[in-house]
Amino acid sequence: KKPMGMAEVSLTIQNISGKLPTEYTDITITRRIFRSGESEYLLNKNICRLKDITNLFMDTGIGANAYSVIELKMVETILSNKAEERRAMFEEAAGVKKYKHRRRLALRKLDEVEYDLTRVNDIVSEVTKKVNSLERQAKRADRYNKLTTTLRELELDFSERELALFHHQMKGLKESKEENQIKKSDYESNIARIADHLSELKQELVALENTLKNKRNEISTQTEKTYNLQNTISISEERKSSLNNSIEKYTHELEELKNQLSHTVETIKNGKEDLLAVTEDIENNEKGSDGLTSKLGEFKIGLDEKRELLKSKSDKINERLKVITNKENEMNNLVKALDEKNNAITRLNNKILELTNNVAKTVGYIEELTADKENVSKELQKSEETYLQKQEEKEKLEAHLDELKTKELELKGVINGVKDKIIFLQNLVENLEGFSKGTKTLIENSDWAISETVLLANVGHSASEYRFAVEAALKNNLNNILIDSLEDLKNGIEYLKKNEIGKASFYLLGSAGKNNKGLLNKLQSWKTKRNAKNIISEIGVLGFASDFVETDAKWQPYFANLLGKVVIINTLENALELSRKYSDFKFATLDGDYLDDNGIIEGGSIPRVDDSLFGRKQLLDELKNELPEKEKQLAELDELIGDVELKINSIDLKDISEKGRMLVNDLANIEKQIGQFEFEKEKANDEIENAHAETKGMAAESNEIDNQRIVVSEELEKLVEEKQSSENELSDLEKEFYEFENEYNSLIEQYNNAKIQLERLQGDKRNLINNIEQSQHNIERIKKTIEVRIHEVNVSKEEIVNTENYIEQRTIELDEYNKVKESLQTEEKEIAAKHTSLRTKIDELDREQSELRNKRELLSEELHSSDIKLNEMRMKCENLIEHIKEYYSLTLEQKQFDDLDTFNFSERRNEVQELKQRIKNLGPINLLAYSEFEEEKQREEFLIKQRNDLLESKHDIVKTIEEINITAQEKFTDTFEKIRGHFVDIFRGLFNPGDEADLRLEDNVDPLEAKIEITAKPKGKRPTSIELLSGGEKTLTAIALLFAIYLVKPSPFCILDEIDAPLDDANIDRFTKILHDFSNSTQFIVVTHNKRTMEAAQTMYGVTMQEEGISKLVGVMFNEDFDFAAQN
Repeated sequence: KKPMGMAEVSLTIQNISGKLPTEYTDITITRRIFRSGESEYLLNKNICRLKDITNLFMDTGIGANAYSVIELKMVETILSNKAEERRAMFEEAAGVKKYKHRRRLALRKLDEVEYDLTRVNDIVSEVTKKVNSLERQAKRADRYNKLTTTLRELELDFSERELALFHHQMKGLKESKEENQIKKSDYESNIARIADHLSELKQELVALENTLKNKRNEISTQTEKTYNLQNTISISEERKSSLNNSIEKYTHELEELKNQLSHTVETIKNGKEDLLAVTEDIENNEKGSDGLTSKLGEFKIGLDEKRELLKSKSDKINERLKVITNKENEMNNLVKALDEKNNAITRLNNKILELTNNVAKTVGYIEELTADKENVSKELQKSEETYLQKQEEKEKLEAHLDELKTKELELKGVINGVKDKIIFLQNLVENLEGFSKGTKTLIENSDWAISETVLLANVGHSASEYRFAVEAALKNNLNNILIDSLEDLKNGIEYLKKNEIGKASFYLLGSAGKNNKGLLNKLQSWKTKRNAKNIISEIGVLGFASDFVETDAKWQPYFANLLGKVVIINTLENALELSRKYSDFKFATLDGDYLDDNGIIEGGSIPRVDDSLFGRKQLLDELKNELPEKEKQLAELDELIGDVELKINSIDLKDISEKGRMLVNDLANIEKQIGQFEFEKEKANDEIENAHAETKGMAAESNEIDNQRIVVSEELEKLVEEKQSSENELSDLEKEFYEFENEYNSLIEQYNNAKIQLERLQGDKRNLINNIEQSQHNIERIKKTIEVRIHEVNVSKEEIVNTENYIEQRTIELDEYNKVKESLQTEEKEIAAKHTSLRTKIDELDREQSELRNKRELLSEELHSSDIKLNEMRMKCENLIEHIKEYYSLTLEQKQFDDLDTFNFSERRNEVQELKQRIKNLGPINLLAYSEFEEEKQREEFLIKQRNDLLESKHDIVKTIEEINITAQEKFTDTFEKIRGHFVDIFRGLFNPGDEADLRLEDNVDPLEAKIEITAKPKGKRPTSIELLSGGEKTLTAIALLFAIYLVKPSPFCILDEIDAPLDDANIDRFTKILHDFSNSTQFIVVTHNKRTMEAAQTMYGVTMQEEGISKLVGVMFNEDFDFAAQN
């Protein structure tokens, strides 16, 4: 039959007792395998998973590895030293397999939770760092928002003023543009007048040019006619020459054609003569061929009779040869089989030796791997400790790095601020910002002074905490120019008046204290000194302002005179209170508030350090000295950051983790290899036993084959002798046949030669006929060609006469054309002279027009330049408006300002730039830091919650594993004791009542992992391990254990595969008796070759193959009537 696309097998179980955990009474389990390799499982014809079927049979005793299917090898396994396989049956009976399965799942889940916990801890650490970073970014963004608000107010006011200035400048440009446009119009009217005159002249010029062009066209036409006529005459001459050549060629060809015609006629005559001779030869040849045909027929009949006799004799010999061949094949097969058996025995012996060596090697490997396992376990523990240590070290370094980077960012901001202040103060000092125009001019141009000129603001300074107070006290004197002589004073004032550059204030050195003479002044001085002593002890007084000014000795009298009665006090409230008590003193607060002795009070916001005039130069020097120290600190901080980053990069947690993972994999691989070697060792021992048994069987088969070979050899010798006699008779017949056959072949050869000669003559005849016909066709073709050539010669002679007449007429026409051409060329020269004169006049007017156009172009360029400037102004306005709109989303409106000429745009621009620089110094700003901080904070809280959930899950899993262990141990111990009791009873029933057997668990070991020992003491023997029992005793002991398990937890059915093979007749009876006893609760299916076992069965099934490739099951049911009839 053709192979099917699918194979299917089903197993139906009646679940009447309800052992399987399902509500169905009939359960059908089906497995399908398709030719494509795919597979399906079905439960009651519904597709399911293999896992569903495994769970259904778990702890029922019916599973794939349970005690419901037992073969002889499994009996030996049950009674072997393999504790795992023996304990599996007890676990199946105790129903703890599902607990162990759940424990494995729980342990796997615990590993996953611990892995997830490690990952979550890593993520929480990263997120916490990110949250801290975002918190710092949010604070920086807050500072950024405050600065941008201030910048917005200043820049909007500055942009409105700048826009008004641009519109004012655009108005002047438009007025200049209108004047230039008027001039341009005058130039354009003159250009138009010249252009009209030029147009008239050019029209006249065009008329002349057209006349000249027409005349030249006529000359060209006449020239072309002359050329065409000359060409025609040349062509006619060539044609005449060609016709003469053709006549000569055709005349020569006619002579050749006549010669060909005479030769062809002679060829036809010779061909007809040859044709008659060939026809006679063909008739003679046909007569001889007929005689050979009749003789050949007679010889063929005799040859067939001899061939038939020879074939009959040969067939008999072939039949005997087949018999001999079959015997030889049989002999070869026997020899081959004998060799194969001997080789197989040799291979098995080699295999036994090899397996024995492998077992020894495997034991050595297991010992080596066990030592490796201990080493890898130690390395793994050390790797885990190193990972935790390095992780903690890296976290500390990263926290330290964040602190250092924060300090670096702050220090960079300080350095950038110092640099900006230095640049700003440098500009203020160099440009004398804050001083009057007259003072600036005198300081910048010191030619008017004989001695050195300096500003009061630049000759001293004070400590930073007192700077605002001293500045307030000296506010009205900071513009003073210090001079040594009256002459310098006069020169300075004269210089200012002469150049009309405003006013300046001067201080003449040496004039301090000159007006203190006289009694009244002395009394006043004494009073002031007394009050000065008293005021020092007042609350909030810090000292006199002159004491806080640091300057050279040269300038001290000046500052003492100006600041001698100025008291520096801490607050404005204390200053107001003391001013009422000491009215002849002036007070300056640390915040820059000032109370004059005449009652005037100046107060308000705290001034900026940059706005201070007094000590500005010294402040600039201080900042320049401070900058290298700050940069040195930054370099040291950068170096420290680099060292910390290098340490962090050197800690490769991933590499350490990867090494740990590799060690875990190595440990798993070693354990796997140990298990594999253990399995291979057991497998090799089993194969050695099987090989010994197989060797004995093959030796017996080898002897039997050798006896068969001797018998076949004798039969073969007899058949060979008979074959030799028949071959001699056949040889005589073959000799007679071959002689007759040679005569027959000779006749066939003569007949074939005659046929070939006849065919050759007939071919010659056909060729002669074809040649004659072809020659006749050639004669007709030659005659036609001669007629055509004669006609062509006559036509060519007529055409030559006509061509000569045509050439003569065209020559006359050519002379007339040449005369007309000469007349036209004379007229063309006269028109060309007039054209040249008019062209000169037009060129002069063109030059005049070109000069006017150049002037107009210059004005156009000026207008274009004005347009460009206006466009630039418009562009500046648009850019300014666009800038404000882009940055502040406002539309800038045009306003009027009265102080555009006096407003200091440069100072305001510097203020705006300073604010922008301060914003820039803040570095990159993350405006989304607030939202990102909230998101990351929520994520951090979520991850911490997840970590707590994982910790709780870990605790639950550990608790579950403990509960599973307790439950499984209790169930296993209870079941073991029950099986133990039943085993002792059944063992005595199978052997003798005095026989003893026992089951014991290994002491001080987890019952679920402990080894199960079986001891037996048949009557008359010492207590011994089951390994020392005979094969039959081992089998009965295994059966006793099996049925002891069945008593504790019966299985619905049990398949026993040839486990009765080692039993003798007496033990077979015991075996069948116990099967009958247990058959009430369990269905037994026994695969056996033992007749006694078959006799004890209720139903017997056999497998046969009536049709090749298709197995069929045949059953016979035994009943009591049949048994009774058989006994009688």
